[in-house]
Amino acid sequence: MLEGEAVTILHICAGWEKSNGAANIARMMMGEQEAAGHSVVRRTWASIKELRATDEVWIHCAWKPCLWWAAFWAKRYKWMPEASYDPVRLRYHGWKKKLAGFVERFFLRKAVCIVATCEAEKGWIEEYLGARCPRIEITDIKRFFDLNPKGQGNQEKRDGGLFSSKERKVDEPLHLLYLGRRHPLKGLEYLEESIRNVKMGNCGNRQTGWGRIELRTVSSVFGEEKERVWAWSDVLVLPTLSENFGLVVAEALERGKRVITTDGAPAWGDGNTYGGRLAYLAGYREGTPEIRVRLLEEAIVKVMKSVE
Repeated sequence: MLEGEAVTILHICAGWEKSNGAANIARMMMGEQEAAGHSVVRRTWASIKELRATDEVWIHCAWKPCLWWAAFWAKRYKWMPEASYDPVRLRYHGWKKKLAGFVERFFLRKAVCIVATCEAEKGWIEEYLGARCPRIEITDIKRFFDLNPKGQGNQEKRDGGLFSSKERKVDEPLHLLYLGRRHPLKGLEYLEESIRNVKMGNCGNRQTGWGRIELRTVSSVFGEEKERVWAWSDVLVLPTLSENFGLVVAEALERGKRVITTDGAPAWGDGNTYGGRLAYLAGYREGTPEIRVRLLEEAIVKVMKSVE
């Protein structure tokens, strides 16, 4: 694509549901491309004629026949794997991925370029493809969000606390939100165990005495219902082992919420705490279950102390 030249762009994704993070990222990129004057459409399965006639095809995610079909017939394509080659994710249902691996690598190596969301993902792709890896671009998805909304400047405590303080009633519970589906790679079971331990005072730290913790687990909410969930929450917790980006982190920060997340979402590991509102738990992804629970416990206790 020549800079400044209007072209036709086709985005291929295996599913366009609102709950699909990869599809939501694709929609944001489509909006940006349309604003630049390009003609942009989306498909799950595209015809041979459309694939051959399109100037540029974007393929999102991996491991699906509709994506291989698009790669086979497209004149040129970019591939955005959305963390599909994270070693943690590759080990999940690993035998199936090994069987299909030769197909994935064949089409990935034919791409004009591969688009990663952070340096860590770039490294995963290079490791997966080896010496024949095509050019890799890194795109910053954070550009689509206002992560420092008005009134949410640097509010870190002088004692180095991770979270800004907030005036609360003594008996008001701390509202923790998990927003997403229940899946083995999302780490929800570690969050639930850590909360039980904090409530029982079994986490190696004395529980703060100001109130209680409430966890709300929510999936597939949109529009006004989703905004009501955000209004209820104090802290978003994304205890993930493998994430394509972590859109809910951006959504929470954009609303001025506090966030606890992990190195399973490495796009958020750049050292920016967004005025003390983001806690990034390094060592979680490759840690033992006990380490994961302990890191979450420590982060929860810290946010409890910060709002006393």
